[in-house]
Amino acid sequence: MVTRILWVFPLSAVVQRRSGVRRPTWPVPAVVSWAGTRGVVPLAAALSIPLTTTDGTPLPQRDLILVLATAVIVISLVVQGLTLEPLVRVAGIARADSVRHEETVARLRLAEAALARLDELADDDCAADDAIDRARASLQARIGRTRARIDGEQPPEPGGLTDRDLRRALNAAEHAELARLYDDGTISQPTRLRLQRGLDLEATRLSDEHH
Repeated sequence: MVTRILWVFPLSAVVQRRSGVRRPTWPVPAVVSWAGTRGVVPLAAALSIPLTTTDGTPLPQRDLILVLATAVIVISLVVQGLTLEPLVRVAGIARADSVRHEETVARLRLAEAALARLDELADDDCAADDAIDRARASLQARIGRTRARIDGEQPPEPGGLTDRDLRRALNAAEHAELARLYDDGTISQPTRLRLQRGLDLEATRLSDEHH
């Protein structure tokens, strides 16, 4: 059991690093490590040991090997089997409702960061007043929809899009806020990747519009 943990965690960290993850996560390797329960294969291997040596005398300690193999299987199934479900729950791998809530809260924080950036642009007179107003109305509607989802209410209908330059500035603000939420440990790696894909797609669309 200890050996499995000692090789799964470093291997998982290496794989995540090669995938571009700056801070390796623990839930998946923890579950993979603890899921390695022993079963019929060790018992079959123990039972395959010959009863006698080549000269016909009984093989010494064969019964002890069978007892040890059986004990390892029973302890593995009882200890790891009964604790695997709580570990999966703590790791958050199978908690779809919790993951959705986490993602919704993260979307709210991203929208609020974009709204704060919009206010900075308005103070700096970097955009026309009508464009600022449209962008602010769009973000406020988006925040309202997200908060409604968090509260379990029916979100209102979405509003229209803003001007391209403002959308690019807000997209950059959301990228920065998403990185901060992940670095602070507020959101998990799967949530960050899902939200990152959406922001990257939006940035790509904005780049295509520019060209």
